Amino acid sequence: MKKLTVQPMFSIGTAHFIVDIDKQVLREFQRPENEISFIRDMQDKQTYYELRFDPQINSAAHEHLPDSKVQIIHVPQMTELDPQNMSLKYGCTAEQLKGKPDFEVMVDQEALALRRNGLLPRIDISGEAFVVDLRMQELRHAANFYPIISLKSLELTNDGWNYEAHYHPVMKQVVEIDPKLLEFPEGVVKIKIPNEIGLDPVSAARIYGMNERELLRRYPIQKDLKAEIIPLSETNIPALIQRNREALRQEHRENMQRAKPRFRPKF
Repeated sequence: MKKLTVQPMFSIGTAHFIVDIDKQVLREFQRPENEISFIRDMQDKQTYYELRFDPQINSAAHEHLPDSKVQIIHVPQMTELDPQNMSLKYGCTAEQLKGKPDFEVMVDQEALALRRNGLLPRIDISGEAFVVDLRMQELRHAANFYPIISLKSLELTNDGWNYEAHYHPVMKQVVEIDPKLLEFPEGVVKIKIPNEIGLDPVSAARIYGMNERELLRRYPIQKDLKAEIIPLSETNIPALIQRNREALRQEHRENMQRAKPRFRPKF
């Protein structure tokens, strides 16, 4: 993606907001911490956004605020507010943006139609294609339907956005690492894949009761899913092997000490 150009401004009364298409927010120029989200704070009406605006704080109105104190603002679509940066970000011309709502530009409509018609996503894991089936919580080998990798056998990263596991590409299976191993397990690597939202946002929205359009705007369908392959030398395995070897050496020293006679006989 090319570097985005200067961000335009949008004014509501005397308040001036920077249009940030990356974060999908209006950010007040004088108070950058004051942001109005196109997703959370506005209703997408396809040709414009409807914003309940509180002029006292120059921000989105709280739900409990009475209508008498709220201004209803019609905010243009981002394709109209910032066509230049939208065309740069989503790889189309400004002419192609004309008349299109943001959702249609930001979300691959062909991929969405195929997904809604039942075509499940696929992910490449070490050169092998696996079908993503969130309903069954599994990844199935695309050619043979077996082996199957259960998502329940994977571990979430600390930030919750990815799954990780040790994987044997020849066996095409997730494997357990012996906590007492002394050598690198032959052929094993570590893989990292997106969580359910990254794998299949359409199915994730159905399963977890989320708004599909809102979720897709934040996390569009990824057409070329591929697992990140991490050599074990770049993980915590070398440190584990080192600790295990040191523990084994220490155990050997202690055994040798115990084997020595306490008193030598006198002749």
